[in-house]
Amino acid sequence: MTCIGASKVTESFGSGLDRRIGADDLEHLDGLPAHVAELVRAAWELGGRPELEKLRLRAWAHMLGFGGHWSTKSRRYSTTMTVLRRARVAFAKRRRAGDGVPLDAWDRPEDDQAVIVVASWIYVGSGYATEGERWLALSAAARAREQRRIAWEELRTTTRSAAA
Repeated sequence: MTCIGASKVTESFGSGLDRRIGADDLEHLDGLPAHVAELVRAAWELGGRPELEKLRLRAWAHMLGFGGHWSTKSRRYSTTMTVLRRARVAFAKRRRAGDGVPLDAWDRPEDDQAVIVVASWIYVGSGYATEGERWLALSAAARAREQRRIAWEELRTTTRSAAA
């Protein structure tokens, strides 16, 4: 069995980002790729702005400013997977439509607000229509219970004999 995993780590960038960093550490990012060091510095700088303080970018600068779950399910910090899925669906519809209007599965304009009632439902009752239908249902249920009981008995006797 193969297990594929995903994680949010920066350890592949070197030992400089294996813990939270402080202002003094910003001068010692030499072992990191230049782009990564710039991301760390940008997270630190942005984290110092009062309007971004609640994002805690400085606390997570060692993780390039991102302190959330790797699949970003946090509504407060980023976006939700539902919003991303809806955006992808809308993009695909616009792309398929080209310069025209996106159409739904029935070739109607996607933004058409018309409602068509195809059928209506009413409650007509519950239970069996005849005594014969009732008897058939009860017989089938009894037969299923008996088959389960026999299967359990077979399983117990086979397990006991295999253990002996």
